[in-house]
Amino acid sequence: MSKGEVIWCLGLWEEDTDYVLCDWDIDLLPELYQQDQIRYEYNQGNQSWSIKSCTIFAAMWMLSDLMNYEFSLDELKEVDNLSYEHGRVKWQGWWVKSAVDLVAKWWNEKHRDLWMVAYYRVSKYSDMVDKIIEKWYTLDTNYCPTVEYAKDYYLDWVLEGTEFWTKTNWHSVCVINDWVRKIKDNYKWRKNPSWKDVNIYEVKNQIAKITNYWPYLYLFTKVQEDNMAEIKRLNEIKAKCNVIINHLSGLRNMVNDTNFQWILHYTAEKLRKKINDANEQLKKYI
Repeated sequence: MSKGEVIWCLGLWEEDTDYVLCDWDIDLLPELYQQDQIRYEYNQGNQSWSIKSCTIFAAMWMLSDLMNYEFSLDELKEVDNLSYEHGRVKWQGWWVKSAVDLVAKWWNEKHRDLWMVAYYRVSKYSDMVDKIIEKWYTLDTNYCPTVEYAKDYYLDWVLEGTEFWTKTNWHSVCVINDWVRKIKDNYKWRKNPSWKDVNIYEVKNQIAKITNYWPYLYLFTKVQEDNMAEIKRLNEIKAKCNVIINHLSGLRNMVNDTNFQWILHYTAEKLRKKINDANEQLKKYI
């Protein structure tokens, strides 16, 4: 890989100057841990305020896939509103990099109790693109839609061409792995004339070979990747403790034995302490 094929930034608000880390000379991604196959979709066309917000929505979708976190419409609108405070012109589109940067900063400020994220820019010509997709990561990029492009995939859900002329405006989408390379577009529930879902469609060729695509793609990763196993273990402990506490509470309300009720209460308190301990341990990794 040539120098500069991959660049990264840990997104934090500018006032956190001690923690803003950007190094445009880094040319290697961290170790990428295998992701799950859960995918999220949103629809930018269902709201008047989001019709021009493809870069915001695509970046949020990429983050959803990474975190297994489904954003509410209010959260999507919150980030969309923030974009106008950071250089976006009202009712116009925005740059992919600016949207990815904003989403990273918003997430790292809003969800400090969860993993923080860093983002990377990867050249579409890099051999890392397919390796990233093979790990089930979602990539964010943009392309120029054309009538020829739409005709290529719209009926059989497979984009087979590589060159499409009469280019128009840019549009942001996500590249995913669904056992084959696919594009995840911004319009959940979109159907073709046969009522088949066409929001996600296969791409036969590498993105590098499709002339309509921008030269770069963006990737979110969790910060402190080297500690992923321990972070995952601690979060699983928290999740299991919360499930057990709920069951103990329900059981305590059903029984009449006061001594047994006390035992259940004592056990629940111990589990709450374990959750607090896990939270303290997690602070080391964010």
